[in-house]
Amino acid sequence: MLYAGLQPINLTQLQTSFNRTEFSAKALGPTSAGTNNHAKSIQDPFETSPLVGVEFIAGDYPNSITAYLGTTPTLDGFIRNGEYNDAEKIIGVKGWKSDTPPASENSKDLSVVGWVKHDGSSLFFAFDVTDDVIYGFDIERWLPSTNPDANKLNFQKGWPFWGDGIELMMNSTYQWDDNGGCIGDGRSWQFCCSTNKSILGGLGTGGLSSGLPFTADVWARYENWIRNGDMAASVRLKGEDEGRGYIIEWRINPNPCMKVDDTTFVDLSKETKVGLNIELQDLDEKEKGEGNWGNMHHIDYWSKVESNRKTDLKSFGTLIIKPTSKDTADAE
Repeated sequence: MLYAGLQPINLTQLQTSFNRTEFSAKALGPTSAGTNNHAKSIQDPFETSPLVGVEFIAGDYPNSITAYLGTTPTLDGFIRNGEYNDAEKIIGVKGWKSDTPPASENSKDLSVVGWVKHDGSSLFFAFDVTDDVIYGFDIERWLPSTNPDANKLNFQKGWPFWGDGIELMMNSTYQWDDNGGCIGDGRSWQFCCSTNKSILGGLGTGGLSSGLPFTADVWARYENWIRNGDMAASVRLKGEDEGRGYIIEWRINPNPCMKVDDTTFVDLSKETKVGLNIELQDLDEKEKGEGNWGNMHHIDYWSKVESNRKTDLKSFGTLIIKPTSKDTADAE
């Protein structure tokens, strides 16, 4: 579930590589007192991807984003001035692939500005999402007719993705086959961050809410990552002066969350490529999603492959991890 500052991979290199109530600011994750005045919100993040209208077969999607070495951000749900100046920028959702056509073309309805970087120890993502209706806060927590238990936090019946939020999908091995999906360990995973619920806070408190695939061992592993702080996120609904929407800040520790093989984890001190996809979900009033899966208003992905292949490992784009700073790269 994009980008300004997109850096397409050279196609020759690619062929040789592996493939409606008003609300004030609500703190849904850890926050710091007195920081609201330092928060910034992107009011007009709408830009056009240079790849709009271009379709690629699975495994050939050439977009990439780079995680440069930068300062360590504070995970508190506030994007402070300068906090992500040393990060590569992500912009959507115009030009993304949508599971709920038509894709959002209205920046006030749904749009996102994001950033990615690392500090040598952990990988960080941040997202400033514009969303005019927040499920569970502006509207009731309605449930899909096919699953009245969607908001439960268990793998048997719960849907961790149900609500407004972002899913990150990562393939640390940067290897794939024709039909392979996420394994559910450090090699490849699909993880959900919701405004609506979280493993640590329960229903009504935003944060990490586990992910897919739905099996007992994967759920236990993901929950262990969350409780140990190996995967951490802060979610905050934006205040009225920031415009409608929410902020997500997300930290990922390579060990154990980015595993290359049985004994090796991604080393942020070395240039590395991993597979990445980003999914943005927008759940408005039920009637607004009529005809879509689960009546979801929008489900938008960075990767623009076939609708039933976006969670296949070979459908991911590329995250390039560099051990140098963005300033160094800009000066070259």
